[in-house]
Amino acid sequence: MQPVPAHAFASEFRALPAGDRVGFVADLWAARGWETSVEDDVVVAERDDERRRIRVTDPGRFGTPDLSGVDTLVAARDRDAVQSAAAEAGVRYVPPEKLRDLLLYGVERDAAAALYEEWFDQPLERTVVDEADEETALDTVRGRIPAVVGQQRALVGLLLVALVGVALAGPTVPGIGGPDREPITVGDVTPAEESGGAIGARSPTPTDGPELLPGVTRAGVVDPAALVSAHKAAVRNRSRVRSVVITGPPNASVTAGAVRQNLTTRIVNASHYRHRTVSQLSKDAENGSMARLGVYADGEAVFQRTVFNETRYARFPPSQRPGTLYDDLTSYLYRYVVSDDSTVHCVGENASGCRTYRIAVDGDPPTVLQGDIADYEAVANVSDRGVIRRIRASYTLPDRDDDGEREPVRFALDYRFETVELSPPAWLPEARNETAPVTTPTPANASENGTATSRATSTATETPS
Repeated sequence: MQPVPAHAFASEFRALPAGDRVGFVADLWAARGWETSVEDDVVVAERDDERRRIRVTDPGRFGTPDLSGVDTLVAARDRDAVQSAAAEAGVRYVPPEKLRDLLLYGVERDAAAALYEEWFDQPLERTVVDEADEETALDTVRGRIPAVVGQQRALVGLLLVALVGVALAGPTVPGIGGPDREPITVGDVTPAEESGGAIGARSPTPTDGPELLPGVTRAGVVDPAALVSAHKAAVRNRSRVRSVVITGPPNASVTAGAVRQNLTTRIVNASHYRHRTVSQLSKDAENGSMARLGVYADGEAVFQRTVFNETRYARFPPSQRPGTLYDDLTSYLYRYVVSDDSTVHCVGENASGCRTYRIAVDGDPPTVLQGDIADYEAVANVSDRGVIRRIRASYTLPDRDDDGEREPVRFALDYRFETVELSPPAWLPEARNETAPVTTPTPANASENGTATSRATSTATETPS
């Protein structure tokens, strides 16, 4: 099988978040024998007595990147104007096609394949459907879709999307905000609200085209709830790790008053899991405030610890806080993926058909996002079993700190499927003690409500998505 074609490599490289593009270039130069480090969007490569500074950037459709202080420019878009500017500045110009050549012919093929799969989440050698062949590919998929009876949906493979947005992205630490926090545009979507969508959200008008996957046509995601249902069914019996990283200015609704949020959920099954959220509330990591939320489910109870100015504990029955709540990505889809300006492609095939779908958004953001949004790009990959494996989104907001640069916002979601071993957190004994049921002289029927301490309330919870 041939390696990924140049045009597909260029599209996939451009779709990576800026930080991932820099990381990929750093690892590629390291595989070629250089010692590398990263400074913002610059890779510093050293070997023997040589030292090179490599800027990795997407110049956009009209811009010209800053070429001062660099020896090499790796551009995510090949543009004549950028190439000319690099030549005038004496800077080596590496567009996506040349970067692909460095990957294929500058390192051993096994190392190149491992590097590509690590950063792009796809095999280096695979069949890629050209745009000219899309109609033929669609006819092939149509032939494999069984007849639809009543309201049943044809489950053939899954596709995922592209995103970029400015609305609250996923779980936030309860009780944390700030004077600069914008109102949340989209409320957390509960199971009862799924059919109606998120507050303020508008789904694309369904088309007459067939569904490639539940809730997905060639027009994009037309029914997020159906797509999420397929995802939840596909992952339910698999141990997994879900990770989310959100960065941006604190006034962006997606960041919920923080400049960075890291969320990690390790799930064995619905009643055994561990979740952690760490929110950085200032760009000054050393002196800035940090907020933390931890959740631990041991099969008998779900314990929650929130740390921000004070420590709070809460306890819930597993039926109220199952680990499967974290697999409900409905609000993420509305906030980052549901857009009229989306395209759907098959990006990986095997003998049985399309193995991986991708939805890309490059233009208009989802309707729930508000504000002066620019540089909007998003991409998401979904396996043919309906698993939403990866979502990436990026865009910019107006300058907030008077440095003359727009403020970048990034969203990344990943699923990994692996054996998960849970270790109880160090705070668990205190959580058990603080949330132990209080006995009273008067008998009373036990309730199913969450038990909270005087330092916590049962409303201090995090909605998983």
